[in-house]
Amino acid sequence: MNMNQAKRGSAIATTVLIIAVLSSAMAALLKFSVTERRINYRHQLRTQASNTAEAVVEYGFAQLSYVFDNKTSVNSDSFKSGTSGELSIPPEASLRENIDYSDFKLFSSSVPSSSLEYVDPTEPDNQFDPLKGKYVRSLDVALYGSATLTDPKGGPDLSSHITQTFQVRDSPLFSHAIFYNLDLDLHPGPDMDIYGPVHSNLDIRVAPYRDLNFYGVVSTSGNILHAYEHLSTSRSGGVYFPDKDANMLNMKSGEVWKDSKMGGSSISDEFRSYASNRWDGNVQTNAHGITAYNPVAFADYEPDDLSTSAYDPVNSGRAIIEPPLPLAHPDYNEEIEIQKMSNKAGLYFRWDTTTATISAYDEDSNALDISDLEGTLWEHKNGTMYDRRRGTFIDTINIHTGHLKQLIENPDTSDDTLHIGGYAPATDWNGVVYFESYSSDGNATAAAVLNNTGVRLIGGETDVVGEGVPSIGFDPGMSFVTNNVLYVQGHFNADGSTSGISSHDPDINEVPVSLMGDTVTFLSNQWDDAVTTIKPTAATTEVSAAVIAGIRPPNKQGDNTYSGGAHNFPRFLESWTYKTFYLRGSMVGLYESEVDDSTWSTSYYRPPNRGYGFNDLFKNGTYPPGTPLLRTYRRTSYESMSKAEFTTATSGL
Repeated sequence: MNMNQAKRGSAIATTVLIIAVLSSAMAALLKFSVTERRINYRHQLRTQASNTAEAVVEYGFAQLSYVFDNKTSVNSDSFKSGTSGELSIPPEASLRENIDYSDFKLFSSSVPSSSLEYVDPTEPDNQFDPLKGKYVRSLDVALYGSATLTDPKGGPDLSSHITQTFQVRDSPLFSHAIFYNLDLDLHPGPDMDIYGPVHSNLDIRVAPYRDLNFYGVVSTSGNILHAYEHLSTSRSGGVYFPDKDANMLNMKSGEVWKDSKMGGSSISDEFRSYASNRWDGNVQTNAHGITAYNPVAFADYEPDDLSTSAYDPVNSGRAIIEPPLPLAHPDYNEEIEIQKMSNKAGLYFRWDTTTATISAYDEDSNALDISDLEGTLWEHKNGTMYDRRRGTFIDTINIHTGHLKQLIENPDTSDDTLHIGGYAPATDWNGVVYFESYSSDGNATAAAVLNNTGVRLIGGETDVVGEGVPSIGFDPGMSFVTNNVLYVQGHFNADGSTSGISSHDPDINEVPVSLMGDTVTFLSNQWDDAVTTIKPTAATTEVSAAVIAGIRPPNKQGDNTYSGGAHNFPRFLESWTYKTFYLRGSMVGLYESEVDDSTWSTSYYRPPNRGYGFNDLFKNGTYPPGTPLLRTYRRTSYESMSKAEFTTATSGL
């Protein structure tokens, strides 16, 4: 054999072998690549199925939110399959084309009764819960969603099954030291300490002259800003919030205010992480997902649009103190009517400010006889009190709560002055008293008549014989509500013996009380209608009550006025120099005042030393009768399920 031929044959064989090996390797590589692509493709479909199942559950959340936003209570089987409330699946147009709709499912568990729970702030899982440190009534509704995707390439269908819990939480309005439905402004001159939760449904604006210390959770569905009300100018005092170890850390770092603008001219995306890391969940804004807290069916407050000539705020919160509307009224809303304190009242008074007559009714609208109680339970004071903020003499009806206490707790039917005719406190009293002021005069002067009137509570001191606050039955205490301006004179639901703990620690004979009115003005224990001098001298006075009232918002209709801030939320008419006003309760600015929208200034009073505090009764879960509830939601307990687990869990739903 020729050696050259042998070599050529060997080379050819080697080449063939190499080609065969390479071909085999390439075939294996191509097979691997195809397999990998198929695996990745199936994984993509699986992820899509999972995302779609989550979207299905999210669609269910939206339906539940709508119902719970507009219904005070919901039946256990409200969302059961086959009923009118059955949850619907998303419209086909909103979904991807390759979803098999025949196996597209959404179920809800039954709706349980709510239970009272304490959101423990020491639990790590609650660090960023805005309701930590509060008592809430909560209920859990489990949602189950599944989605099946058809493989366009003919592979097996892919399904995803998940469950997640929709938690409804009702928090008593008075679980806040300060709650504002409007912008919350704080710009005190002296040092100010605030214990307990603080919330605003709009912005929180802080600008203290000295130090402002928040010792609880501060939340807002708006932003937190270093500003003096509506102005860009500000004060330079410190603003301190606690971290998880109770270290008080200033909002100002170096020369920069680390508010929602982070030292810039506009809202900064950096604030969320900065606040979370610095204050450990004790300062949260809309950047952290905080939403507005409202009673059921109440619309969000919207301030006046200054770009229009009309005055057009959405002031829905004021409905909480307004009289009932008849069923035929165009503004009638059943759920709002349920929330109104007037519809909760077990004792209802009506004062015609034109004819100066007073009538009374029980909770079933049966007329009561109070004709022999004038001078003891109530007294008409015709223009004897001068309100310098309003700039006029005021007609008042004085209600003596001490005598009301006797009428409710120890009625004597043998004496017409010692009982309310036709009223059985043991069954009729529920702790809610409503006092409606109205004018039977339908002409244009009727509003002026109402605007020069007010309701005044007297005789509420707890350690004076014949005085105090009524309290019997299942819900102790009293809620006194009026659609008019409310004045409170003297020590009220307190003994007047004050100390350093009077701003939060209840007295021995104290009961949970709330006071609600268009505005609420406090007159000291030394107030005398006969003294009409500017800034009469006040005496140190103690009041224990949660207060719901309206404010005159700053810059109303572009007039550059001030609200006075939450530190001036309690209204005064006296000189409180070197005197202290103790308010042990909860301060709630829920609406714009409409009867008395007079402007704030210090021309008619001097502010007191402020002993404002969050009542330990409320902190520990004891609230006045009829306390309004604020409803919020959160998602918990996400879990993927097998098909068998899903089938078992949804059986019967």
